[in-house]
Amino acid sequence: MTGIRPPSPAPEVRTAAPRGGGHAFTKDELAALRPHVILLDDGGLSSTAVDEPRSVEEFTTTDADVAAIFETHLPAFVAEHAPGPVPIVIYAHGGLVDKQSGFEIARQQVDWWKENGVYPIHFVWQTAFGTALWDALRRWTTGGRRGWLDEAKDGFLETAARLLGGGGIWNDMKVDAAAASVDGGGGARFAAALGAWIAAHPDEVTVHAVGHSAGSIFHSHFIPRALGQERHPIPSFETVSFLAPAVRVDTFNAKLLGPARSGGIGRLAVFDMDDDTERDDNCAHIYNKSLLYLVSASFEPQKSTPILGLEKHLTTDAALGPFFTSPQRRADLVLAPLDTGARSTSTATSHGGFDDDAPTMESVAKRVSGRATVTRFPAGERGREVHPWSAVGDAAAPAPAPASGSREAGSPGGVRRALCIGIDRYVDEGDRLQGCVADAKAWAAAFREQGFDVTELIDGDATRDGILRAILDLVSESAPGDVLAVQYSGHGTFVPDLDADEDDGDVASDEALCPVDFRGTGRLVIDDDLARIWDVIPDGVSLTAFFDSCHSGSANRAPTPLPQRTAGSRPRLAPLTDRDRTAYRADRGASEPGGASELRQAAMKAVLASETPPVAVPRSAGVRREVLVSACKATEVAWESNGQGDFTRAALPLLTSGVGTVSNRAFVRSVVEILGPGRRQTPEYHGDDSLGARPLLTPSTAAPIGETGPAGDGKAPAPLDDDRRTAAVVAILRATADLLET
Repeated sequence: MTGIRPPSPAPEVRTAAPRGGGHAFTKDELAALRPHVILLDDGGLSSTAVDEPRSVEEFTTTDADVAAIFETHLPAFVAEHAPGPVPIVIYAHGGLVDKQSGFEIARQQVDWWKENGVYPIHFVWQTAFGTALWDALRRWTTGGRRGWLDEAKDGFLETAARLLGGGGIWNDMKVDAAAASVDGGGGARFAAALGAWIAAHPDEVTVHAVGHSAGSIFHSHFIPRALGQERHPIPSFETVSFLAPAVRVDTFNAKLLGPARSGGIGRLAVFDMDDDTERDDNCAHIYNKSLLYLVSASFEPQKSTPILGLEKHLTTDAALGPFFTSPQRRADLVLAPLDTGARSTSTATSHGGFDDDAPTMESVAKRVSGRATVTRFPAGERGREVHPWSAVGDAAAPAPAPASGSREAGSPGGVRRALCIGIDRYVDEGDRLQGCVADAKAWAAAFREQGFDVTELIDGDATRDGILRAILDLVSESAPGDVLAVQYSGHGTFVPDLDADEDDGDVASDEALCPVDFRGTGRLVIDDDLARIWDVIPDGVSLTAFFDSCHSGSANRAPTPLPQRTAGSRPRLAPLTDRDRTAYRADRGASEPGGASELRQAAMKAVLASETPPVAVPRSAGVRREVLVSACKATEVAWESNGQGDFTRAALPLLTSGVGTVSNRAFVRSVVEILGPGRRQTPEYHGDDSLGARPLLTPSTAAPIGETGPAGDGKAPAPLDDDRRTAAVVAILRATADLLET
C-alpha cells in the first residue's frame, strides 16, 4: 500500500512563488557571473539572449554563452595559471530552492574558487519551490495541539507532507535534475563542449564535481553522461564530492558506483552527518529531524527509502558499506561533526549547513585543487539562508490549548468531533449529483444531536487538498479518549493500481473518492492516502468513517455492466476517461503530464530507469483504530434517490438510537435490514474484529458488546441477545419505510 508515488502538489502549491529578499544583484555582478553560471530552465538552455541583465530574473544562458566559456573565459584562466593543469569544478546546488538562492550560492563561491586556482562552473537549476508546502506543515506545529503531537509530530508531518504534495515537488525536482543530461539538455550540451575542448587541449585541465543535497541527483545523471558521450567523452572526473547527498542509494549504485570502481571517478568523497546529529537536526522546528529523514520517509515513493546522505543507509548497504568503510575502501566517508585537520573535516550540524561550513568547503577545495592549504571560505556571506524552508521561518513551540468539542480537552471522555463532506456541484455537468450536500447536512445535524463539534465541507471547498487537510486537522487535534467521525457523500471511482498492493488479478485497481476537482486533473483521494492518515491516529482515539459513495469498500472491482441512471435515481459512480487516467498517473509521478516536452518525457524515463520499482508493502502491522462503514460492496453501486443517498436514508434514523448501545457491526447489519431483501446495494463493515464489537461512536475504552466474529456479508444473521433492542427498532423503521414507499 505504501509503494505508490506521492501525488503532485495542488496548483497553488506547485505555482507558489518564492518570497522576496536576499542580495540585490547589480548589472556588473551578473556580468561577472556569466562565465561561471549556467542557468537551466526545465533542464534546457534558453533561446533568448539578454546581453546585460539587470536582475536575476532577466538572466539567461544560451548556447552562445556556453561557447564563450570555452572560446574566451576558460582559455584566459588556464593561460593565467600555466603550466597547470587547471582544475575545473562543476558545482550543483541543492533542490527545493529558487533561482535567487542558486545565484547567491554562486556569488559566495565563484571568486573563492578562483583564488584557489580553480575555474568554477555553477549549474543553477530551477527547482520547484516549496514555501506553500512548508507553510502548510507549519500549521500543524503551532497552537492548539493537544499533547500527542509533541510525541508523534514527525510521523504525522511525514504523512501530511506526502499527501499535500511534498513527494510531487520532490519528483518534479528529480526530473529537472535528470532533464539537464538527456539529449538536448543544457548539461549535455555543456558536457559536449567541455569534452571537445579537452580533446583539443589535452592535459591542460582536470575535471571535478561537487554536489550539495539534491545536487548529487543532478550529478548522478550528469557524470555518466559526460563520461559516456559518444564524441569526446570526458576522460575522468578526478574527484567527486557530495555534501549531505539526497540521491537515493539505488540511483547512486546504478549510475555512479560503476564509474567509481572503474576509474571514471578518481576519488569519491561523501560528507554526511552521523546519525545522532542527523536526528538532532530540524527543519526550522517544523520537522524534528533532518530534511533527508523527511525525504526518505515521505518524499520518496516508499517509506524509509535508502538515501546516500543518511549514515545508517550508506553503511548498511551491501555494495556501498565496504566501498566506503572497509580497510580496502575506494572512497571517503566523512561523518560530521569531524575535525581531522586534513581533507576530511566538517563541522556542519545541519543538512543545509554543509555548503556554508568553512571546514567542509575548504576540505573539498583541497581535494579539488590538490593544495595543502586554501584561502578561508567566506562562510555566512550569502544574502539570505537558502534552505527550502527559510522563507517560512522557525515554528513556535505549540502552546497548550483546549481543543474544540463537546467536552474540555483532558476530561475523561475526551471530545467528539466530526467532518461531513458533500459534493453535488462537480465541475462537469454530467457528474453532478442531487443528494450529497443534503446528506452531509443531515449527518452533521445528527452528529450535533450526539454532542459532536462538526465541520462541514461542501461542494467547491471539497477539493482533494481541502478534504485531506480537513481529515488531517481532525486527526492532528485529537487526543486519547476522543471520538472522531468522517462522513463523505459524493462520487467514487476506481483507478489503476500503480503499486501492486491490491489483489484483483487482471483488473487490479485502487478505490478512490472523487473530490470536486478530480475530472481531468487526476486529483483523487485513494484508499492508500486514507490508510496513511489512519496509521497516525493517536493511541486511544477512535474514528468511524461513513462513506456514501461507490467503491467505498475494501475491494475494488468495477460493477459490470455499469448502471444506467433511472428516473429519480442516480449512481454515485464516476468512471474515469482515458484523459483522467493519464492525468492520475502523472499526478502520482508515474509519467509526465500530457503535452510535456520531449526533454521532460526523456528525463522522467531516466529517473524511473535509475530507481528500483516500488515493491508492494502491506499496511504496517499494529492496532487499527479506524472503522469504515461503506454504502455498498465494491462490486455494487451506491445510489441516491429523491434528493438523498439510499444508504444515508437508511442509516441516519439508526444513528440516534444506536450510538453507544449497539456494536459497529450490528449497526451495519441493521442498515442492511432497513434496505431489505430487494436492495440494490449492501452496506458493509470494515475494520478489525475487536472494533466490530465496540459500541457505535464510543471511545476506544468502551466495553465491547455483541458478537466478535467475521463481519456481516449482507445475509443478516439472527441477532444475538445484546442486539434484540436493535432488531425491534429495525423492524419498526423498515415497516415505516415500506409504508412511506406505498
